[in-house]
Amino acid sequence: MSGHRVLVTAAAGRLGALVVAVLERDPSVETIIAVDERPPGAPFARAEFVRLAPGSPQLARIVRGAAVDVLVDVRAAAAVARLDDGALAAHGTTTERIAAACSEPGSTVRRLVSVGSVHRVGWHRELPTFVTERTTPRPPRSPLQRALAEVEDAAEQAARRAEDLRVALVRLADPVGPAGAGLLAAADRLPLMPTVLGYDPPVQVVHEEDAGRAIAHVVVAGLSGPFVVAADGTLALTEALRELGRGHAPILPPWGIGLLAGILDRAGLRIALDLAGQLRHGRGLDNRALKATGFRYRSTTREALRAAAGVRRRRRVLHPGEPEPYDPEVEAFLRYSPSVRDAAAGTGSDERRGVAALEPDVLLELLPSLDPEALRALRAHEEGGPARRRILDEIDLLLARSEA
Repeated sequence: MSGHRVLVTAAAGRLGALVVAVLERDPSVETIIAVDERPPGAPFARAEFVRLAPGSPQLARIVRGAAVDVLVDVRAAAAVARLDDGALAAHGTTTERIAAACSEPGSTVRRLVSVGSVHRVGWHRELPTFVTERTTPRPPRSPLQRALAEVEDAAEQAARRAEDLRVALVRLADPVGPAGAGLLAAADRLPLMPTVLGYDPPVQVVHEEDAGRAIAHVVVAGLSGPFVVAADGTLALTEALRELGRGHAPILPPWGIGLLAGILDRAGLRIALDLAGQLRHGRGLDNRALKATGFRYRSTTREALRAAAGVRRRRRVLHPGEPEPYDPEVEAFLRYSPSVRDAAAGTGSDERRGVAALEPDVLLELLPSLDPEALRALRAHEEGGPARRRILDEIDLLLARSEA
């Protein structure tokens, strides 16, 4: 019996790439087609990548040509992870193309896995204490909720048009990891996270690796229907921020949601209205339905936040600033073209990057916040680079204290 033949959208993004990586390791998956409008940051192990512009009519040809039987649409969750509702709203034509490819006469697609977000339900006071698969979303009010609703509605309409098409609607809690998402990304962009005075709502997230594993589980296990994906355990918002090492400012009265949304919007957060509602009316998430199918989460909410905070602390020290985007064509030119005369440009080296870009006094202030693993990594980096004696001595002192 042949295995699954899977197509994954938004495969170059972090979440899509994690899904592809899990599917590549599963022997029951025969073929994986990864599509995106931009190339992945690194080659896939087994999946075939196809670069496809948003709304391209070639999607249906790829589905037919590869005899795809499971289509996994990760675009909605990827847009939420980037806090960018506009990225999803601009893909309306792609949503239509995906629905058509799944429901047209003669389509080989038998299951559509539409991956969205729990933000679809909308954050409001009438929500139950725990959001479940049976929680009815209210009519969308924000641009993000409308975009998420359009993706889910298109999937359900495709199922109505094609009797043999089954649909799985996966709603993710905010995934957390090195890239950050949801409240984690919002807290990283502000010196203090504004909160609503008198409100300390529950926060429940999912580690991004668990999110990728959960989506792949839905594919391989042949599941259909709605599923909420969230790690075990909830934390109060203030406790979650402490785990992230972020401060907060409880200065806004409950009726100041519009003001709170304005602050978040000015910080460049495109889903400010949704985050503002979550900061006041956040809820726990019931993850029992997916676990009943045999799936097990590896990280609780607290463990996911701690892991993300540790990685981000190390990244801020070792690689301050935003990384340059990876472009395969540019890299190939700089590394191999006979026209290139500056070897450093080809390797991306820069003596003022990384630890060397930080003044010693600034770096010394950061050292006590790092765990032993990060300190050892930083020491190796420093010793192989600027080798500043003050920094090395201070790291050795902190490591000795941690081992005492």
